[in-house]
Amino acid sequence: MVNPFATQEDPTSLWYEQSNYIATHLAAVGYGIHVAVFSMTVYYTLKQEKRNNRSYAWIGWLIFNTLLFTFGTINLACSIRFNENAWLNDRQYPGGPFAYMIEQQSIPVMTLGNCASILASFLADALLLYRAAILWNYVWYIVIPPAMFYIACVILSILTTVQIALPTQTHWQPLSLPVWIILMILPIWLTALIAGKIYYHKKRMQDLLGLVDAQNYTGASAIVIESALPFTIISIILLGLFGDSNIAQNLFLPLMVQCECISPEMITLRVMLGRAWERNTLTDSEGRKAEKGNRMQFRRPTVIMESVQAMSSQTEYSLSSNADK
Repeated sequence: MVNPFATQEDPTSLWYEQSNYIATHLAAVGYGIHVAVFSMTVYYTLKQEKRNNRSYAWIGWLIFNTLLFTFGTINLACSIRFNENAWLNDRQYPGGPFAYMIEQQSIPVMTLGNCASILASFLADALLLYRAAILWNYVWYIVIPPAMFYIACVILSILTTVQIALPTQTHWQPLSLPVWIILMILPIWLTALIAGKIYYHKKRMQDLLGLVDAQNYTGASAIVIESALPFTIISIILLGLFGDSNIAQNLFLPLMVQCECISPEMITLRVMLGRAWERNTLTDSEGRKAEKGNRMQFRRPTVIMESVQAMSSQTEYSLSSNADK
């Protein structure tokens, strides 16, 4: 049955509008998770402050996560406002909502949303770079290449945002595939470094701490969270859809912003809980094993010596008793 109230737009334009509409709702679901993770992170960060009043590192972590939450909130609010303009406030725009979404990408609300997503990306990638440097013990030939790549991504992101925000930019032009690859390859690269290093140390940590305790550092949750794997998976999906020029990429763009905020906050949560990898994690584990080994080595000789002394005392007592008789 034909719907008499159906739009007269062509299927491609309709799918473009639908994808943007659905994407905002998906981002809202991601934002709900974001609120929960941020609340837990703040709670345990403040508990860390109460446990150690002399350390002020918690202030830096609190500011870092508050900035991420702020940028994620701004990006979602701007997306909602832009869709409201397209379908409600400016519904008489020539060409309808589709034309509005294509031609009004440079308005202030979109510029603000784009800037928020770019700043969130800077912070997320910076934390991943820092975590990779820790896991690889600041080896220069491992750390410097992604660090230089990070600087290039920062510059490229700023130039792209400025280009989109120019008043003369009346039509939206998507990023070229090479630019998108450059922006997406850094989190994938850092994720591979972090996940690979954790998996490399998995057997060693199990030998040092035992299977149960090592799960805190080498389990599936540790690899997924420490390497920001959900964000990387969405980046790979987006990269494939973008390379294929598939409109479905619109579904994941706002959600990706929430994921790139959530992943660093979950890493911070592990830091506050004392389960995150630090530079001296393996060293401390080896020290604990050595200390445990030393205690085991010295306990047994002590028991033996006490037994020998007891046997000697008993022998001497028996000899003296026989002599008296």
